[in-house]
Amino acid sequence: MGKTQSKDKYEEANFSKRKMSFTSASMAFGAWPEKVNMCEPTINATLYFDTCPTVEGLVPLCQVVSSYERCAGIPEGTPGKADWRIKFVDFEPKDMIRTIKASSDDEVHTKIENLLHDSTRNRNLPWWEIVRIEAPKGCRSAIVIRIDHVIGDGISLVNLMEQILTDNDGAKLDEIIPASMSKKFNRKLSFGQKFCQFFKIIYYFFVVLGLPVGSFDTKTAFRANMGAKMDYTWKRKLIRFQALPLDYVKKLKSEGGVSLNDVMFTCLGGAIRRYNIAQNCEVTDKKKKNIRCRALMPVAFPRPNVDKNDKSAILRNKWVFVGADFGVGYEDVVERLRYVNGNMNVMKNSPLAGVQLAVQESIPPKLPLNAGRKTVHDTFVRHSVIFSNVPGPEKIVKFGGQEVMETQMYFNNLLPQVGILSYRGNIFMNMNMDTEAIPGGEMMPVYFAREMLDLSEKLGVEAPLDLIERASEMLDLSEKLGVEAPLDLIERAK
Repeated sequence: MGKTQSKDKYEEANFSKRKMSFTSASMAFGAWPEKVNMCEPTINATLYFDTCPTVEGLVPLCQVVSSYERCAGIPEGTPGKADWRIKFVDFEPKDMIRTIKASSDDEVHTKIENLLHDSTRNRNLPWWEIVRIEAPKGCRSAIVIRIDHVIGDGISLVNLMEQILTDNDGAKLDEIIPASMSKKFNRKLSFGQKFCQFFKIIYYFFVVLGLPVGSFDTKTAFRANMGAKMDYTWKRKLIRFQALPLDYVKKLKSEGGVSLNDVMFTCLGGAIRRYNIAQNCEVTDKKKKNIRCRALMPVAFPRPNVDKNDKSAILRNKWVFVGADFGVGYEDVVERLRYVNGNMNVMKNSPLAGVQLAVQESIPPKLPLNAGRKTVHDTFVRHSVIFSNVPGPEKIVKFGGQEVMETQMYFNNLLPQVGILSYRGNIFMNMNMDTEAIPGGEMMPVYFAREMLDLSEKLGVEAPLDLIERASEMLDLSEKLGVEAPLDLIERAK
């Protein structure tokens, strides 16, 4: 009887019946210590167009988004508690669209950078919006779909995008998330494997508990302004990397006998290594592992198929962060690739993510609010990067009736945030960082290109010409700065 009365009470008050998980709730009431001065956790899915979709073309898409429970109201609850629900509000789909004018490609980019700190919470509207950045003919316009992380994680939002994107003929998209991503969470174990898994769970339980008190990453030039007292600076630059043909990266993956994610992760580690060397910071160590430089990687748990059509359940935050070392101490890119692949395989075959999720949903709700927030901060500041890689549509898609030319996923975070998204045969990548705290960080795409070229040469895979040209940008910069360029780069650029 009491349960029925409780439901009736929420229905009368215009609240959702379903409560949020503690992970979702914590992002609503604030997961960070107040002194960190953290920004709102807004996911910025950005689509680039030759012709910007019209407001009229976007209104029907807003109607679809508004039909999802978490996109139809405002979260309300008690800070520190798992009692948060959606309180439904009245609004029109067109209320969720706004337009910004830009006069050039560079201004479009600057407008997006500035937009990322705009709040979605300061209006009596759901915590999402669609922003049109309209540029003149000959420039690329952009649509930024801004969704508060409270609404859902990356996998959730891909499920949502499947409902508002169409193929080139206007038909509904097939599923974007590969079936293999779901299968890896549904492996059947033998009795012996289950027995061993039990002891692994105990081991990883203590590994997870030790994350906020473990060792810090090695103090290098890249980490010069990161540490225990790190606060959010509100100074962020979006650095876009050279788009990579997916087939090219797949060839590297096949020749190396590793995953596509391993390739990207390894070359980013090499880019960080090159950055440190350029800043006269020594990163070579005989033991190699002593140079600790790790990323936190979000691991999302795919939804059961029964949830796919349930608009009250499909959007959720069921994900955890797991740490992975870049192998920055390894000078040889293939040796680093083997190191990264070995670590990733151990992680994939372990119960670490599941244990982390169980701890995340059970222990923090029982902690005092300030203690829980301190745990989040202490975990982040021990690492150096956030590394996110999300699959996108393989074929050309349209949004609001216009063909999407490029996609990017932008997110502001305490640490430098790397966003990788695949689309129409390319891999699009960006790094969001404070370039005052990491001076010269604008060179990261060039360092990354150099690592890709080195890996290509050692694995016998032909590199795309535009990647070689991007790496050659270092020559121009070296000349302007009066810095001697590496001999191998000079030879390659001839």
